[in-house]
Amino acid sequence: MKKKLLALVLMAAMVLSLAACGGDKKETTKAAEEKTTKAAEEKTTKAAEEKTTAAGDETTKAAAGEIEGPFDEKYTWSLATTYATGTPMVDAYYKFADLMNEYSDGAITLNVFPDSSLMGENDSFLALKSGELEFCGFGPTPFYLYSEDYGFMLAPFLIETREAYNNLYNSDLVEQAKELWRTEYNTRDVAGMAYRGYRNMSCNKAINSVDDLKGVKLRLNDNQLWSESWSALGATPVPIALGELYTSIQNGAADASEGPWEQMKSINLEEVQDYIIETKHICESVGMWMAEDLYQSLPDNYKAVVDKAGQEAIDYLEKEAIAREDDYKQQLIDGGCEFIEPDLSGFKEKAEAIWADYFKSTWTASTLEEVQAIMAGEQ
Repeated sequence: MKKKLLALVLMAAMVLSLAACGGDKKETTKAAEEKTTKAAEEKTTKAAEEKTTAAGDETTKAAAGEIEGPFDEKYTWSLATTYATGTPMVDAYYKFADLMNEYSDGAITLNVFPDSSLMGENDSFLALKSGELEFCGFGPTPFYLYSEDYGFMLAPFLIETREAYNNLYNSDLVEQAKELWRTEYNTRDVAGMAYRGYRNMSCNKAINSVDDLKGVKLRLNDNQLWSESWSALGATPVPIALGELYTSIQNGAADASEGPWEQMKSINLEEVQDYIIETKHICESVGMWMAEDLYQSLPDNYKAVVDKAGQEAIDYLEKEAIAREDDYKQQLIDGGCEFIEPDLSGFKEKAEAIWADYFKSTWTASTLEEVQAIMAGEQ
């Protein structure tokens, strides 16, 4: 009986053991299945993510408009400018250099020479024309160097807004002048003109109306139009290099200056001038100029690098100039200058008489009526 009972106990234990083993196997299989499923899901998710990332990379690449190589030819170029280090213009020129180097995979190196460290404005354009210089950074200088008949682009008090300037500069009318610069003077506008800021006045005498200009020694560059215009307004123009302006005001050779707030601040005129006067007599523009024969000699992908980098640099320049214009004005005020908003009616009335004479004698590329219509967006 005891043996029979022992046999039954052993049999029961075996059944329980087998049941337990069967349960472990079932649980193990289930766990393995879950692990396999999870791994499969993770693999699928990862693949999907990689596909999405790849698609995103392709979108980014397409959006960036990357320029295809090869860039086997190496170039080292120079850009001359008289603008001061730290201004939006010079910052943009350095950006232009960096972008060309990046987009060409290091094949293009542009050395920027600010602060008149290489050569002055007129000399830069002469060097560009002769092929001795590859780039320069200035305002619309070719209008008074090469296209006197388009001098209305530089006329004080004529172009009052950025929109009006852009309408005129980008018109079919002015395109004729640009074509002349490219073909006759080896001078190419790289990417259009950016807004630099309005030109205003600084003075050691309060200028509240045009009558207050009488006898004021006003520093100007060698632009004949500006000299004749300010003479007609009552000032006494004094041709002085920008680098000598500060000391000229200190020693009394000049009483006043004109230019954007940024220019005044870059040479610390608040230290030697008592007033800043918001005349807004010119909506100043600035750009980059390139030797046309150099541009035409480049392979198409190198031209694309110049075009793309140039446009991005010009867009950056305008954005920075607009953002910083009021700050430059405030720095001049904080430095001790008194701010004046003069009555401009007399300035404009006298300026209109100057325009009428110039359109008859010199600005023969157009008429005042056509220019005004283009500025207004009517042509």
